[in-house]
Parts: sequence; C-alpha cells; structure tokens
Amino acid sequence: MQEWKMRTREIAYLLNPAFCGRILYTTIRAYNEKSHRAFPFPLVYLVLPLVLHKETRAIISSRTHLHIWAQQNLQLLIDFPRRASELIPITNEAVEMLLQTRKIILTPSGELEVPPRSKILNREKYTDSEIAECLTKCAHIARWFEDAGKVENIYISLGVRP
Repeated sequence: MQEWKMRTREIAYLLNPAFCGRILYTTIRAYNEKSHRAFPFPLVYLVLPLVLHKETRAIISSRTHLHIWAQQNLQLLIDFPRRASELIPITNEAVEMLLQTRKIILTPSGELEVPPRSKILNREKYTDSEIAECLTKCAHIARWFEDAGKVENIYISLGVRP
C-alpha cells in the first residue's frame, strides 16, 4: 500500500479507509442481523469490488439469488477477479481501521461481527445519493451472501479463486 502522500488525489478521496470501512461495516452488520451469524472473513474481499464498480452496483438486487444474478451478468464479472485483487490492500486497510476503532470485532473462529453494544453508524449522516446507493446495495450483498451457502460457492459464482 502506498503512503498517503504518494497516492493520487482521486484514490485518496474515493478509497479512503473511512468510506470503504463504512461500506464493509454496513455489509457486516446487515449480514449479522439477518443471519444471526458472524460474517465469514474471506467474503470481506468481495464487497468493495461489487459496491464500488458503478455498473455492477447499478444492477445488484437481492430479489435474484447471487448464483442466478452472476449467470445473467457475466459481462460484469469478466474483470471482477482483477478488481477484487486490486482492492485487497484497500480492504485490508478498511478492516484494520474498523478493528482498531472497535466498530467490528474478530471472533475466536476468525469471523467478523459488529459488537452487540456498539454505537450504530447512521446511514443518513454525511451521505449523498451515491453513498446512499452504495449503503443500500450493501444490504443486498449481505442477503446474497447469507443465502448463497458456502464461501467457496460464492467465490466460484463470482469467478474468483481464493
């Protein structure tokens, strides 16, 4: 990961740990609430490439199961493995920030949870329409991951090798 002063202004603004952390936090929290389980850690690397890519984000819908959605939108998944790989350092940075600020915790089994007594981040505060759309899509992704089964199946559906 490049130092902040070495990053381009666009990368520093768009992929900062606070913004990316908010996306991850929203997904993890929605998953925890809906499934009553901890969020599988490997899935954290799939969230940002889904949400931050505008064309992909535009057609994310939990009305369709992930596996069916992936088959219907193969054109969006052509470069998905590359995007996921490129966002690993950004994801790691965001997860580290969330862990340090105790917005999420790592369970003994290596999964992620929002602590039960943690103050919930407000979805409407400091948002514009695009950020609101990103946060809404996080809930859809959480539902996909909850319904899709094993982590390996989710990775395979999106064409990513762990």
